[in-house]
This record gives sequence, C-alpha cells and structure tokens, in this order.
Amino acid sequence: MDKVELYPLKFAPIYKSKIWGGTQIHEYKGLQSSAKDIGESWEISPMDGDVSVVSEGVLQGKNLESIIKEYGEELLGKEVMKRYGSTFPLLVKLIYANDDLSIQVHPDDQYALDKHDCRGKTEMWYMLKTSPDACIYKGWSRAFLSKEALREAIKTEKLMSYLAKYKVRCGDAFYLPAGKVHTIGKGCLLLEIQEASDITYRLYDFGRKDAHGKQRELHLEEALKVLDYDVEKQENRQPDTLPITSEYFKVSLNTIVESKELILTDRDSFTILFCVEGNAVITTDKGSSSLRQGETLLLPANIRQCTISPTIVGEGLSIIDCFVPTK
Repeated sequence: MDKVELYPLKFAPIYKSKIWGGTQIHEYKGLQSSAKDIGESWEISPMDGDVSVVSEGVLQGKNLESIIKEYGEELLGKEVMKRYGSTFPLLVKLIYANDDLSIQVHPDDQYALDKHDCRGKTEMWYMLKTSPDACIYKGWSRAFLSKEALREAIKTEKLMSYLAKYKVRCGDAFYLPAGKVHTIGKGCLLLEIQEASDITYRLYDFGRKDAHGKQRELHLEEALKVLDYDVEKQENRQPDTLPITSEYFKVSLNTIVESKELILTDRDSFTILFCVEGNAVITTDKGSSSLRQGETLLLPANIRQCTISPTIVGEGLSIIDCFVPTK
C-alpha cells in the first residue's frame, strides 16, 4: 500500500475525570455529556497509555506514535526530531477547575531524567473562561526562612498565605517554568500547553480524599528539592504577554476578521492550532479542515502554507498557534 500523504490532523479528545472536575469543558466545546466530573481533556497526547488517535480522514484510527514512526520528520520537523527523537514533545490539554487544585510543582528536565527517566514539565496557561472571582496562584508572595518553615506552613495549613495570588479573566496568559509553585483556583477553564510529562509533586491538597476514601498522596520531600524559592515581586504580578516563547514552545494568539496566512516556512516544526472562539476553515497545501471553538488541529511540519479564515466573514475568530522553536 502506498504511503498516504500527511494532512491537517484532528485527534479524539481523551477526557479525564477528576475530583475537582465539572461540566464546563463539554459545554465550551458545544458537546453533550452525562459526565459531571471532567477536569481535563487531553487534546494531543503522546503519553503512555493515553496516546492520541486520529479522528478524521484516511489516517483515522491510527495513533500519534504510529504516525511518527511512519513519517518521522515529515510530521515533527527535522530539527525537532534531532532534539527529541521520535517522540512528540508536547502535551496539549484543557483544564476545568470546579474546585481549587492541589498546590504543586514540577521538576526540570535534569531532575526528572535522573529521578524518573523522563522529561520535566514547563508549561503555560491561557484562560478561556473564568468566573468573576477566579484566580490562580503562581510563585511565593513572601520568603521562607528555611525549608523547616515551609514544612510548618504545610502542617499548620498556612501555605496558601505564602502564595502569590493573581485575579484572572478570559485572555490572560501565564508562563510556568519548572520549579515554580502553582495552583489553579476554582472557576478557571484554561488551555495548557506543556512539555510531554506527567510528573507532579503535591505540597498541599486541602486534606481531600480520593474515590476510595484515602487522602491523596503528597510529595513534600521531592518538592523541596525542585522548588524555586524566589519571591514574586508585587510589581511583577501581572499576566504574561503573548507570544510566550521558551525553548519548548512558542505560543501566539491570532485574532482574525477576514483571513490570515500563517508564515510556516521559517519553522522546522509541526504547528498546533487551537480555536479559542468562533469557527474557522483551515486551508493548507496538504488539504483543508474545519475548526470550531474548543477543537485542536495538528499541522505536520511538511505543511508550508496555511490560511485561517472565519466560516462567516466578520464573525469573531481567535486561534492559538504553537510550535517548537528551533532557531
């Protein structure tokens, strides 16, 4: 059988039930669901046991891992493949918090490699919907005199008073490098783009219990080794400005009235498109696709031309695009 030419790829979302989940993800996507506890939707995932599967076109039913094995740098990009081999380097998900998430931190690449034989986790958030009193916490608002003082704050349930609080609204973006303590507050629906890693160290979880009635595990000793203890200065407690660029990803927002051509010729990487608002037609040199609010599209690296247009001219259209910078 001849090798099929790659085209813009959609994947079936992988929904995750969470004790702090709710119904907002399906509502945002305009979908029906009987589930009341969905906390995450993994839009593009290379993670073991949760590898994304193509949902449309001639490659429908094939998973991301097998497509990379067959197409290699045609999908990933030559430089991306040099850096990461035949592994997809990002995990893209939606998160909805119907309750405050645990206070947590993620290790950097070196610590994760030494301890877990995997990559660390640097991430970014883009707020899609927020309740009037929604907030996130990122970094410390005041310094700890010692690690013992941090232990005591956790033991006496005073840790939250040490965290830097940010009121949030739709369109706010935040960059969270590995080592940065953080949590998502109740009432936030957000897009998360991160390194492909699922390593999380919980410092505090409000004494919550899992589905089996057991308190969820904390990872204090590991967290103490990887935490960034720098205090967030008051004047710096503002959302980050898009585009957000790191060695792992560059994330930009495109607000489109009529149509916009994405410049892909200077990228040696796949491109991820996420529809924040509206309905779009994505036209490329390797085929076309529709994209509606809450959907994600993967453009293989061998796509060199891409035009984004609203389905109805004049209708509001906002698209996040993301790729791996290699220059």
